[in-house]
Amino acid sequence: MKKLVVSIFALSVLCATSFAKGFFEKRFFEMKTGVSVDFSNNLFSCNDFFQRDLVIDLRKISDECPEKGFGIRADVNPLIELNLNVLNIQLGLSTGMDIYEKFEIGKDLFDFLGKGNSIGQTLDINFKNSTDIFYYTEAKVGFSLGKLKFLAKPAMFIPLLSIQNSGGNITVLNTSDGLLDVNMNVNMDIYSVYSLKSVDGNIGVDTDSLKGSLISGCGFDVGGTVTYQWSDSFALDAVCRFPLIPGRLYNKASVSGGTSYKMNIMDFENSEKKTKEPTVTNEDSFLALNRPLKIGVYANKNLLGTLFTARAGLGLGIQRPFCDGAFAYPEYYLGIGLNLLNIVKVGLSTEYRDQLFIHQIGTTLNVRVLQLDIGVSSQSATFKKSFEVAGVGAYAYITMGF
Repeated sequence: MKKLVVSIFALSVLCATSFAKGFFEKRFFEMKTGVSVDFSNNLFSCNDFFQRDLVIDLRKISDECPEKGFGIRADVNPLIELNLNVLNIQLGLSTGMDIYEKFEIGKDLFDFLGKGNSIGQTLDINFKNSTDIFYYTEAKVGFSLGKLKFLAKPAMFIPLLSIQNSGGNITVLNTSDGLLDVNMNVNMDIYSVYSLKSVDGNIGVDTDSLKGSLISGCGFDVGGTVTYQWSDSFALDAVCRFPLIPGRLYNKASVSGGTSYKMNIMDFENSEKKTKEPTVTNEDSFLALNRPLKIGVYANKNLLGTLFTARAGLGLGIQRPFCDGAFAYPEYYLGIGLNLLNIVKVGLSTEYRDQLFIHQIGTTLNVRVLQLDIGVSSQSATFKKSFEVAGVGAYAYITMGF
């Protein structure tokens, strides 16, 4: 009798587990919204600032600054998505923005701050900015055919703003009479959906210039995933995103301006300042622009049933493909996760994506009608600094459905 009770209990647990796994595994209809944010640099880490007695060693900072200079990276990706899953068919529609920002300034600035310069020696420090902002709407169609799963993601995108390695320079001169001359000049080419204008010494937007440039600037690309289910516990993914038609920005504005300081090294408070009022020159020119091209191959392995999952792969990205200033970079991913009946998931991963080294921990809580995905990461454009929290990233997504 005792053995019978134990057998019935074990069978009940197994049935409940199978039901729970299937119940929480997939919703028929769902709406998802959220955002991911990344911010990092290649020189300073959190430990440099979170100290009881903060000490700023300019000479050390100069020695540690990379030869290519100081760089800041920021990315923001808000998203709204709708999905419908019926039998083996998946349909979806999403909309969002891809915002990419990169700022770089030459190492000479930190050499000057840490070591100074000689009398009569002019330092010329360059800085440049790169920005791309896209709005997109993407469809999703997926289906299964035997051991193969296909997912196609055609998308329409509209570039809203682009600045490509454009900036200015700072010159520093020590004179023999003890004065320090500092001049900063900005010369930046900005492509956007609006024309720009100078108003009372500030750069403004000419809203009347939008007209039909949004629709005429539409571009198209297509992404997708092909999954081959090798066995119950092992699968291979091939992923891609290829440009089809580039988007276009029809408004180019050349912005220039500057500020100069003349000061006594021993009396900074009474420095002489001159400011050149910014000027804007609009040109009849256009820029063709694509979202990044992506290709990659990934392996997925389940361990101890579905209790643990592992994923590893290699890829290639190309920023601004088939456009001026295109450049390629490798990508990789290595991660492992704990999966408790698709109700609670915890994942650890390390990757190189979009020219950033990222080490991430994330968790998922799924109670069928509501799912919460959150995660944080340490990251940087340099491998060493990515372990020293020279940058942070975070994502949060809420999914509701039935």
